[in-house]
Amino acid sequence: MNLSSLRKKVGNFIAGEETGNSSRPDSGTYSDKNHTPLPVDPYLYAGLRYEYCFNTIEVLTVGESTRGLTGTKTVVSSDITSKYGELSSPYSQGFLLVDFNNVPGIGKIGWNSSESPFQAIFSRPLGIQVQHSWQLLVVKSSIRTSEHAGIMDQMSGRSHEVANKSEILAAIAQQAGRGGRIVCIEHTGQKRTSGMTKNLLGGSDETGCDVFFNMPMHENPILYTYQLVNVPVKVMMFGPGQLVKVSCDWMKHFNVYLQQGWRLAEIFWDQGKRSHGDFTFSGDHNSVWFFEKEKARLNDPTPVYHGTIIEYKHTVKIGFFQTKAKGDWAPMISEMGRRGWELACMLETPEVTNVGLGTITYKVLFFFQRKIVFVQSQQGLCQPPPFPSSGAQGHFTQYPPYAGAPAQGPPPPYSANDRPQPSAPFFPEKH
Repeated sequence: MNLSSLRKKVGNFIAGEETGNSSRPDSGTYSDKNHTPLPVDPYLYAGLRYEYCFNTIEVLTVGESTRGLTGTKTVVSSDITSKYGELSSPYSQGFLLVDFNNVPGIGKIGWNSSESPFQAIFSRPLGIQVQHSWQLLVVKSSIRTSEHAGIMDQMSGRSHEVANKSEILAAIAQQAGRGGRIVCIEHTGQKRTSGMTKNLLGGSDETGCDVFFNMPMHENPILYTYQLVNVPVKVMMFGPGQLVKVSCDWMKHFNVYLQQGWRLAEIFWDQGKRSHGDFTFSGDHNSVWFFEKEKARLNDPTPVYHGTIIEYKHTVKIGFFQTKAKGDWAPMISEMGRRGWELACMLETPEVTNVGLGTITYKVLFFFQRKIVFVQSQQGLCQPPPFPSSGAQGHFTQYPPYAGAPAQGPPPPYSANDRPQPSAPFFPEKH
């Protein structure tokens, strides 16, 4: 999620290297030092377990500014669309894309350009042969933000930016009608700003977004419906270069819809925000939650999934015109997959938990969900563990290795020279 403007305020103005391995499972050993403990099962989970693989692509963005009577206008373009062919190859190996994100705080920067890694995360059932009939579709879209605060409010530091998501919602409605399922929504790095006309004349800024879908190739696909929930998140900054705190009961919002039979599909920062005024560094940022349910089950409130949230401390080491990540979340995701947890989404938060000598640590949230499975025991039918009643505060203890776990082998090797053509035509780049 694109929070680059906020990053600059706290000192993260340069970028660096990749955090994961390209198109293969994690190569590091499992360690829990960078995240809250993983959930424990009181019984052997009887449902599917998952294998994850990771693919990192480098995206180049180029900015161009023009000065005029209404201030400086900026246009930022990127080559991200040309890289999407690399995301199709794992589908032939039984994998499906489950998330695609700009790795927070990492990249390289030049005079008017920067290069940032984007990580694609794929999954497939572990230990069984997979043959699916899905393909990836990427729809080009954008969000327009406009200022809805008066001149006096702006002079006192109170601003209110409202996001128009109509293009994204139209794309979701169209593809859901064809059986498509949302994977994620990601900022592409493309942007067009309108200068002072945004504040004075009602102009708007445009931010490029891509909407990712898994599209069925089989006949009579199951149709899904989506519910959109706006959740304001309070962000408190303690001055430039200092810590940033975020206030939100993430688990409460996650839980309430899971218990009504929904499944989390994506959480997205839509660029809408409201400052608290009086020249403070605090304000509310709008997050948009997309929940999914089979259309035939729309009025059925029976829970299908239960969820958990893992907090990850993402530390980057600042160098000269580059930064490097000091950890890797891939082993944690793979470990959760071996326990049957599906990654719903990865959410970059504005929270900065530590500013050290040459390092900055951000908080990244990983939302996992797992199908509720009832198991038979000597005492009769056992229910799954209850829904967590609080956020990810480390209320789980370490999970011991389970007996009889299938051995995990690497997926087939990926060759950039032998990838298939993109599964759907790409929309033209926005300039």
